[in-house]
Amino acid sequence: MKKNYTLTIVFILTTSLGFSQGITDGLKSEAKAKITKDNPIITNPVSFIQKKQTKLKALGDTLYRETFANQIPSGWVAANNTGNSNNWVWSNSAPGGQYSTLASAINSTTASNGFMLMPADLYNTPFPSGTPIGMDATISSPAITIPASASVVLQWEQSYRYCCLASDELVVEISTNNQTWTSYDAKMGRGASVSVPSPTSNPAEIVRLTVSSQLANQTTVYIRFRMTGATHYYWMIDDVMLIEGATNAMELTDYSINFSNLTFNPSHTIVPFTSLYPLTFTGQTFNAGSNTQTGVGLEVAIVQDSTYSGMPGAGVVDLKTTMLGSSVPSLQRDTIGVGTHNSNSFGYYRAVFNVLSTAPNQNPSAATGSQSFIVSDSVLAKDKAPYIGVAGTGNFVGGGMDGDMWASLMTTGPCIPNICNSISILIPNTQTVVGSKIEPRLWIFDDQASSLSGLVGNLVGSSPFFTIIDTTMLGNWVTIPLIPAANLSPNEQYLVGWEQTGGASVGAEFSAARSISTEAKQPDYTNLINVGGTWGWVRQVAAVRMNLGCFTSINSNSESLSNIHVFPNPSNGELKMNVTSSISNKYSLSIRNVLGQVIYTDQWQVKGEQTKSIDLSSEEKGIYFISIQNGADRMTKKIVLK
Repeated sequence: MKKNYTLTIVFILTTSLGFSQGITDGLKSEAKAKITKDNPIITNPVSFIQKKQTKLKALGDTLYRETFANQIPSGWVAANNTGNSNNWVWSNSAPGGQYSTLASAINSTTASNGFMLMPADLYNTPFPSGTPIGMDATISSPAITIPASASVVLQWEQSYRYCCLASDELVVEISTNNQTWTSYDAKMGRGASVSVPSPTSNPAEIVRLTVSSQLANQTTVYIRFRMTGATHYYWMIDDVMLIEGATNAMELTDYSINFSNLTFNPSHTIVPFTSLYPLTFTGQTFNAGSNTQTGVGLEVAIVQDSTYSGMPGAGVVDLKTTMLGSSVPSLQRDTIGVGTHNSNSFGYYRAVFNVLSTAPNQNPSAATGSQSFIVSDSVLAKDKAPYIGVAGTGNFVGGGMDGDMWASLMTTGPCIPNICNSISILIPNTQTVVGSKIEPRLWIFDDQASSLSGLVGNLVGSSPFFTIIDTTMLGNWVTIPLIPAANLSPNEQYLVGWEQTGGASVGAEFSAARSISTEAKQPDYTNLINVGGTWGWVRQVAAVRMNLGCFTSINSNSESLSNIHVFPNPSNGELKMNVTSSISNKYSLSIRNVLGQVIYTDQWQVKGEQTKSIDLSSEEKGIYFISIQNGADRMTKKIVLK
């Protein structure tokens, strides 16, 4: 498997800074600062991130466009402030360089006719014996004449990765006289070593900046792009445009559902009904127009699209709104909180965010967004389809060995008692995992730890048996029991994952399917890996889930089930059901399909630990729900027939 190689030079490990919301390409370094609710940021981890961006449709007329067709355009000047020849160049190929071998050429709108490239990595290849050379170079436009407009937007397409300091600059600068310049961050706040876009074969990132404060009613403009300080990787730009902007344009630049009020707050995609906190919502707004806006607020509609069994949902079940108390001037950013919502039924939901303002929005598509979630019976997860590629320690330098571990942070709810009896992993359809041996792992999460490794607390769930990945598992969810089942505390956080315990000697590397679409929503330090005995944090989200059982006992004598496990799952229909009950009790067993139709019933007298065989081989392939119940004492599991 190809590795995402990162620089191993010491200044990366000591100077790169972390930033939230993105995708990692390497292992973060050990943290040094105390982590508390007042100080939740770990200092100096190596950063590899990608922040979610909102892509907008063009507003108004194109005032200027440069596509860099076949050469550096006439009047554009590449300059260097260090006295060397490390300049911007015209290119139509990959950037090159010893640490950029996996990087492809920018996939921009007019990439076929070329683009501008700053190949910092190539300029430092081979790696110098001393300190590598930092870039200090610009590519500048001539005087550009545009029609006067009250609102102007600067747009360009880019692909970049930089190393190694957060203080390294990738900026675009605007001037009306070629002397006084206003700088804008082209990194959009991201830390070092993240590939944008990720993977680099994806369409180029489209960046749009409202520059009306400099260019409103101006007819002459100069534009320049500058890289300063970075020693490695690349920056590619193409299709630079000035566009007539909007006068009234409130934007929703980011948004999230808050599944808890804890310091480290992972974004879940599936939450058991009994583990669901009251939900709150957060949106980040931006006045991208030239006018001051009034009546600005954030509205969140909670929509049930369908029931858990696939029937039509109830539609809008709740509507929450928070208004800002003052007017919002041009270019102002605000963070608005909205809540709370209590889901009262299973189902598939969306939170639809919308920025409100008194004036009609000239770009309404930029003012709205949605985030989906599922209220389930027993599954707790933060992944969702589509699954692209793999998430495993083999993606990282030194990884893919026996003893490597993966840990994904999840939050349990208020249910008492709460039992995790198994985990489920989506096995990717790749031969590299075949022959690997894994064991389930469940650790308590310590948010008061003084180091990154300290976040991983005591092991509270595992199994004495390993699972060997074979070809029948490829592309399927595999459920692995915790033996014994783990009793979880309410309102607590746990790390769920696996340890590869065998297979590396024959070249097998275990990975789960990767949920790229959810990665931008996950906060820092909520996805951890252990490579070579060292814990680090990454952005990749693995398709690994907790299966929880939460129920209320029917009396004070705790006449309740302590564990229920169905295996194998997925199955060809021949199942075994293992149940543990503290005293002798008679339970009703039923199995329903996704339409809620009962396809199997039985009565079962249980005392201690017992196993029952069930034959569903005559049933159609699909999802079913198996329930065991005695009065209020009830547990339900989802099973898959393949």
